[in-house]
Amino acid sequence: MHRVYAWLRRHPAVVTAAVAVPLGALSVPLAIDERGGAGVLVWPALAVMLGAMVLRHFRPTPAYLLVVAAGLAQIAANAAIVVYPVYLAVPLVLYSVAAYGPRWARISGLFWIVAAPALVLTRLITDPASTTVVPAGARAVVWLGVVGGVYAAPLAIAWIWGDATRSRQRWYQQLADRADRLERERQALDRAAVAEERARIARELHDVVAHHVSVIVVQADGARYSLATAPDLAREALDTISATGREALAELRGLLGVLRGPAGDADPAPQPGVDAIPALVSASTVPATLSVTGRERPVSASLGLTAYRVVQEALTNARKHGGPEATAAVALTWRRSLLVVEVTDTGGGPGVMGTGGHGIAGMRERAGAVGGTLTVGSGPDGGFRVRADLPLRQNEGDT
Repeated sequence: MHRVYAWLRRHPAVVTAAVAVPLGALSVPLAIDERGGAGVLVWPALAVMLGAMVLRHFRPTPAYLLVVAAGLAQIAANAAIVVYPVYLAVPLVLYSVAAYGPRWARISGLFWIVAAPALVLTRLITDPASTTVVPAGARAVVWLGVVGGVYAAPLAIAWIWGDATRSRQRWYQQLADRADRLERERQALDRAAVAEERARIARELHDVVAHHVSVIVVQADGARYSLATAPDLAREALDTISATGREALAELRGLLGVLRGPAGDADPAPQPGVDAIPALVSASTVPATLSVTGRERPVSASLGLTAYRVVQEALTNARKHGGPEATAAVALTWRRSLLVVEVTDTGGGPGVMGTGGHGIAGMRERAGAVGGTLTVGSGPDGGFRVRADLPLRQNEGDT
């Protein structure tokens, strides 16, 4: 039974058609009794009403216009006022246009709630062939009010019901939009919490690796000094180095697995380095120039990534805080044991970049992670300058 009900809800036109056919059959005997030229319009009017009852599910506005046109045609042709069963299409169509139609159709529906009964009453009073007896005097006002109310009540109920349906659907849509917005906000907060936790784990990873490496270095020095005089102590130190190394490796794998996240989030592309800085400067939305001094040498991946991120963050801050006329100059200076990365802009001056956000703090932390330093301050032209001094290891520079 539930499946049948669900199917009928998905196909409302079938239900309406099942109702329209009996109503049309009941209207046929009344239409056959029509006499005179006006009776010619009865059959088209009945057909329009039947079609409008089904059409309202798909095209409520055209169905509404068809019903209005059929009613006005009968009034204009002086057709006899007969309430056919199929005229149930009028309130049904009015409900549909109030619930699903455009604004102009809904407003005109309010007009016809009053205008349609008024036209019918006028037709009853002025039709010479009408058998309706209108009382005289004060009773005429009461009679007109009662008869007009009988005609107007179904139309008013249908319109109010349709408007309530529209309001209820709009409310449901607002609730759905709000729930969707809250879900997106919750997911954003979850992602922020995950990112914060991963940053904390990254700091812990640095401490763990530094501790284990320190232990390994100390034990290795001890083993070297005692190798000739105390082989047992040297062997014990080597065992400690082996155990500490395995422990460090296990912790390193576990923490990196957390930092890497789901397999679908991993980026297989290599991290950018110093060789990617020219493309970064060229693609910057702030007009920027690049100058390189000294002989470029290969550097470690961590140092190259740090240099790239410093330039990227400095250009981003220049775009955010420098103003529409800001320009930037990027300089890479290769020294014997140092790579100097300097970004100078002509923007809003000192303090603008230093207030708010974590850009400078992040650059300083990156520089410190590779043993370098970061200095920020006013530029020579009143803008802002960022300088990172990144030390080169022996196998990266000239010995």
